[in-house]
Amino acid sequence: MPVRLAKVGPATTPPAETQPTDPPPTMGPTGIPEGEDIPLDEFVEEPESPPEPETPPPPDATTTKPETKPDSIDSIFGTDADHKDVKDVPADGVPAPAVGGRGKVFDKLQTRVRVVSSAYYDIHKVEERGFSRQENRLELGFTYTPDKHLQIVGDVQPVFFGIAQTPELDDLATQRLLTPFHVESDSGYIALIDLLPGLDIKIGRQIVQWGTADKFNPTNNINADDLEDRPLFTEPIANQMVVVDYAPLQDKLWFQGVYVPTFFPALLPPSASAALKDPQTPVPWARDSDSVKLGNLQNLLEIQPMLVPSVTGLVRQPSRRFTTGQSAAKIGTSLGEVDMSLSYYNGRHDIPTPVDVRSSLTDPQLEPNDVAECCYTSDVTLIYPRMQVAGFDFAAELPFLRNMGVWGEGALFFPQAQELAIQFPIPVDITTGTNDDDIVNPVGGMRGPTIRSTPYIKATAGIDYTFGKHVYVQAQYLRGFIDEFGADHIGNYLVAGSDLIFFGRHFIFRLFGVVDFPTGKGDPGSYVIFPEVILVPPWGSVTFEIGSFFLLGKPETKFGQKAAGSSIAFFKVVGVF
Repeated sequence: MPVRLAKVGPATTPPAETQPTDPPPTMGPTGIPEGEDIPLDEFVEEPESPPEPETPPPPDATTTKPETKPDSIDSIFGTDADHKDVKDVPADGVPAPAVGGRGKVFDKLQTRVRVVSSAYYDIHKVEERGFSRQENRLELGFTYTPDKHLQIVGDVQPVFFGIAQTPELDDLATQRLLTPFHVESDSGYIALIDLLPGLDIKIGRQIVQWGTADKFNPTNNINADDLEDRPLFTEPIANQMVVVDYAPLQDKLWFQGVYVPTFFPALLPPSASAALKDPQTPVPWARDSDSVKLGNLQNLLEIQPMLVPSVTGLVRQPSRRFTTGQSAAKIGTSLGEVDMSLSYYNGRHDIPTPVDVRSSLTDPQLEPNDVAECCYTSDVTLIYPRMQVAGFDFAAELPFLRNMGVWGEGALFFPQAQELAIQFPIPVDITTGTNDDDIVNPVGGMRGPTIRSTPYIKATAGIDYTFGKHVYVQAQYLRGFIDEFGADHIGNYLVAGSDLIFFGRHFIFRLFGVVDFPTGKGDPGSYVIFPEVILVPPWGSVTFEIGSFFLLGKPETKFGQKAAGSSIAFFKVVGVF
């Protein structure tokens, strides 16, 4: 599962995206905005009226000719009369606009470019070690502010994967399989600024980040999660939406409203599909008795591999009506050194949950054998359950503890109840406990709740502190992990680590980890260890990262199960200009 942890400090103003402003021009050393022509008056002083020339004495053989020294910059570069090709500059020092107004356009346009190249190598919990990921990403972004009331923001990120997806000979004739490629975008919106005093509206593709914790934000549910890149732990995926920000008292009181017309799901790692097809993967039943019943079937599958089905997952997408869109609202304030807010979200959980499993015989005429997935198929239907979330968050620095940072956020979830119906490949006796009468009672399936409508809480609380200039430490307690949903599936975790900083941040050694505390139900717990070295050369503009991401635990644990994926070593280089 992905982690990039960074120091989080309390904001002293509402989120930056709520107050886009016209960026001031960058001033050069002469006080003239960069990109503007410098008036000649900056270099050429108006010459004073020369004194009446004196009559030189007659030349004399003993008289030494004085050394000529320049008394103005004109003596070096010449005067206007010496350079007829130089165009006149207006007295105000502002050059005439270029044809088509290009000069004005570029003065109000900011661009950003980032190049990321990375490679991941599977080292554990995998059948064969090797490169599982090679990615080259080009991030191009811009911000155009033609007027103080208008801002246009966008970016595009072409992504190339260096591993060909060509399992068949015909695939070698398909360019998109030979060179896998796709395009991402984190922004593409128009911002209308100060339509009324303190009122901004943004329309288009964007990311709205809520919460004060680092990475693990239970109140942040508007954008779906990108869970595919494990060392990042999670990144938001942009979506089309309308965002209204109103700050009548600036950071003392501000409001935000969001409407998302179309639901967008989370991007899952390949290991999620592998877990669905694993017959021994734990099923998220809400009742322990249902887990025991299904365990009887799973034990039978180990004894008779021919009963192991070939599994296909079918995800049912939500409808696209106006009334089924996502909506959210937030109100925030700053009281002294404390920033806080209340929030509400009405939408869906972005990771699908199973609701129906139907099994059938592949070929009724097929003779039974001992090969898994030979004879049966199972079609699993998954949906995105609805939910409502009420949240609270705060962040502050404690001056009496040398500006130690503290933060916390909690979310009260009201989930939509879900049941799971499973049709077995063959009738199986799943009677257990006090109901077991030692008589074989085979049944063709079972049904039970997976998500109860009982409200539950997910929360994060953390601190960070910097010792001098070289040591940064952070710790967070989590009630509920990113993917957990439902009152019966919430665990407890500790995320902690440190940065050792050397040579003015040119060399950073980072070590973070995650502890999954045992649940007491035969769960021994599991762990994540994430060491990393970050190098920044003296010339800057480029960063090298090398590290590993270890997932440790038994197969039935949180980070030990197949759904968590493999342990990896990785290398990444990032260039910015």
